[in-house]
Amino acid sequence: MQVYSYPDPGTWHELQQRPAAAEAPQVAARVRAIFEQVRAGGDAALLALANELDGATLTSLRVSATELAAAAAQVPAELQAAIRQAKANIEAFHQAQGGAELRVETMPGVHCSRRAVPVQRVGLYVPGGSAPLFSTLLMLGVPARLAGCPEVVVCTPPQADGSVSPVILFVAQLLGITTVVKAGGAQAVAALALGTESVPAVDKIFGPGNRYVTAGKQLAAAEYGVAIDMPAGPSEVLVIADASANPAFVAADLLSQAEHGPDSQVVLLTDSAAVLVAVQAELANQVATLPRREVAEQALANSRAVLLADTASMLQFSNQYAAEHLILATDQADELAAGVTNAGSVFLGHLTPEAVGDYASGTNHTLPTSGFARQYSGVSLDSFVKKITFQRLTTSGLQAIGSVVETMAEAEGLSAHARAVSVRLASLAEEPSFPMADGAGAQNPYAGLIRPSVERMQPYSSARDEFEGMAPVMLDANENSLGSVGPDDFSRYPDPHQRAIKTQLAAIKGVLPEQIFLGNGSDEAIDLLVRLTCTPGRDAIVVCPPTYGMYEVAANLNDVRVERLLLTPDFQLPENAAQELAKSSAKMVFLCSPNNPTGNLLAQAALEEILRTFNGLVVVDEAYADFADAPSWTTRLADFPRLVVLQTFSKAWGLAGLRLGVAYAAPALIAYLNKIKPPYNISAATQQHALAALASSPKLPEMRQELLAGREWLRQQFMSVPIVERIFPSDSNFLLVRFSVDATEVYDQLRARGIVVRNRTTQPGCRGCLRLTVGTDEENTRLVNALLEISAESTSTQSDTTAAAARA
Repeated sequence: MQVYSYPDPGTWHELQQRPAAAEAPQVAARVRAIFEQVRAGGDAALLALANELDGATLTSLRVSATELAAAAAQVPAELQAAIRQAKANIEAFHQAQGGAELRVETMPGVHCSRRAVPVQRVGLYVPGGSAPLFSTLLMLGVPARLAGCPEVVVCTPPQADGSVSPVILFVAQLLGITTVVKAGGAQAVAALALGTESVPAVDKIFGPGNRYVTAGKQLAAAEYGVAIDMPAGPSEVLVIADASANPAFVAADLLSQAEHGPDSQVVLLTDSAAVLVAVQAELANQVATLPRREVAEQALANSRAVLLADTASMLQFSNQYAAEHLILATDQADELAAGVTNAGSVFLGHLTPEAVGDYASGTNHTLPTSGFARQYSGVSLDSFVKKITFQRLTTSGLQAIGSVVETMAEAEGLSAHARAVSVRLASLAEEPSFPMADGAGAQNPYAGLIRPSVERMQPYSSARDEFEGMAPVMLDANENSLGSVGPDDFSRYPDPHQRAIKTQLAAIKGVLPEQIFLGNGSDEAIDLLVRLTCTPGRDAIVVCPPTYGMYEVAANLNDVRVERLLLTPDFQLPENAAQELAKSSAKMVFLCSPNNPTGNLLAQAALEEILRTFNGLVVVDEAYADFADAPSWTTRLADFPRLVVLQTFSKAWGLAGLRLGVAYAAPALIAYLNKIKPPYNISAATQQHALAALASSPKLPEMRQELLAGREWLRQQFMSVPIVERIFPSDSNFLLVRFSVDATEVYDQLRARGIVVRNRTTQPGCRGCLRLTVGTDEENTRLVNALLEISAESTSTQSDTTAAAARA
């Protein structure tokens, strides 16, 4: 390495030059010629360039399905396991970058939003010349898949025998990528930018490479209208090492980048002469044993070690250099990191080698080089999406902002702009309509349903309503800026609108985020619905016993009258239910389906008739719907604006301890619930756990199937228990069972054996019934065995009683 001691800051610019900079004009000219060759010759040009530049004779550019299928067998199991772990870490870090859709109400009734839309066709360049960098395919392919890019094309240089590294093909298979092209260098970039017979032209090109690849990407962006991730050329690292640094660690880090290629550059900054000398000695020792020693030594010849006066000087030099990789080999790494303004990726402390970022920590290793870290970020999930803005105005919004737009448009002399607003305002003045949340005019479906006091009230505006996101200094909400008491930091208020959860849940459920309300369990939604519609001491709700008891509790709490419409003996709505409800002045009817405690679905036709004829809100409580083989009523929200569907994370999702319930309804009705809810009703911890659960939603069907299998097993076993009189049909994760003996006695006997069930014998229509939840296989077996024991004891007692009576 070239060594410089205390150079004058005026000379730093020269020391910060990259070795490839002097060759830039010649490289650019050669790359332009390659682009012209590929544009004119297509596949034939790529085949010729593969022979000329890679020494590979190819008959086909595309990797065949047979080659892809054969790849895994050539990759050692240990390496496959390592790749899978790295993939999981990269997925975890990049998936967390997918924030919720941005939604802001800039003024009342003026709604602006921004949505991430995936780039439709992306090209990934994976270096594979002197060293096949399969890790780059992980770094690019994982976020491309997470972003939802429909088409992914991979280009990677062929080996001399015309093959592609089997590890690269294994990773492609792992990511579900089937379009792999045997092309490297600037010719691959040209093919992705221009398209050939075998290579689709793409919208954006990603990936690092040598100076020819970098020049190709810049040419594609400048003259062919193809976006690129960033200029990412020869690899580089800068290490800031003070007296606390371990020279062996520092030397290893420098060599880890030097071995990439002869045009790589490594830089050491230190304020310790002893460390500088020790690192040089370590470099000499370690490079001698490297398989790529010749490459590393060429890179070291173009690299520099600089002795500076202090930490401040090192940080200043580093920010001017803007390294791809920056290692802070110091005991004060966190404090020093606060001053970093230009770097692709930063590695903190003595135990964080740059190599972990290259492979498996989870951050992306495709980073800006050659000083471009001053302007560019590294690849992230955002790199693979476009952000499209949307705006929607309600009647009040257009009326509020209209004059502003008219005034500004007229001032610029653009009368047609002003007229586009004016004609709408005139139309609204002529034909007043109810402002639904989707902006469409419609007859008000909630006329007379919403309490007048709620209509008039102004909702509480929290600090997080007035400012979204985070800033370097947050002093607006009277939070404890020092942090939290306890191991986790919950010192900041959570998102009051739970945007991230609603976005992911909406995608899973097939609804809009604005059709979702999240509550502290379903109970909060039940209580808010009662308070939203019912004036205390005057209004009523309808319940259909036997059913969930919280409906009546919420009514009683709010001084609201309860009307009861009893279910039939088979726990269905009576035939005249719709007619009876149509005559009721109640504000709301609660219909639990699958019903609790009976477990059965209510007949769809009966619910639909009620939805068409009842004048109040129809609340369908689907806490157990995940266990039923029937479509959710959320699929009918567009048909029935007064329909509210309740669901929960407590049952099928197994998150009862989180207390997270969901209400689905028309956006206008959800807006009312948001108006009256407490500002921060869902905690940060609950939101974090819910997002993790939603990310693992593919596990849900397997758990559901296991519980349904347990339910069927219990049903079969109960049929052979003598004291069981009837097992009611169930569409839930429990069975309602009627016993031929005293159910309360059975309940007590089970409790004495350490088994707790629910005694429902006092509920209407449930005489002699216990509600039995499906447990684990072991718990189910214990329950059945206990019932058999109780049955045997009951039979014995009855026999003794009969014998005693006979003797008497």
